[in-house]
Amino acid sequence: MNEASMSEAENRRDVRGLDHVSLLVSDADAACRFYAEVLGLAVLPRPDLGFPGAWLSLGGDQALHLLELPGPDPREGRPAHGGRDRHFALRVGATAPFAERLDANGVPFTGSRSGRDALFFRDPDGNAIELLGSG
Repeated sequence: MNEASMSEAENRRDVRGLDHVSLLVSDADAACRFYAEVLGLAVLPRPDLGFPGAWLSLGGDQALHLLELPGPDPREGRPAHGGRDRHFALRVGATAPFAERLDANGVPFTGSRSGRDALFFRDPDGNAIELLGSG
């Protein structure tokens, strides 16, 4: 590839970061309560899109979009450890406070099998989430 083509290709691949993650949920109100109360995410304004859902802040300009869909994904046959399933990871200062909050809310979780400071758990619809400690 010549220099002019390389520059043009680089411009097309100018990914600036993650804007949002969308998850399918069976009950948007229940899922919103889980993410707001258990993880402490702030609920964001959401336009009427013609179907139930919610938007929550992941910090900065990043968001979590919950999209209600009846029976979105089977819960059976999924790996017990969320790190072996499709998941999204949130960087947190420390995982210990979240472990306490998950325990208090009866949400089972596992630690990272690699030895990293990470927790894996599932939301009420079986979506896997990783919390990765940065401290």
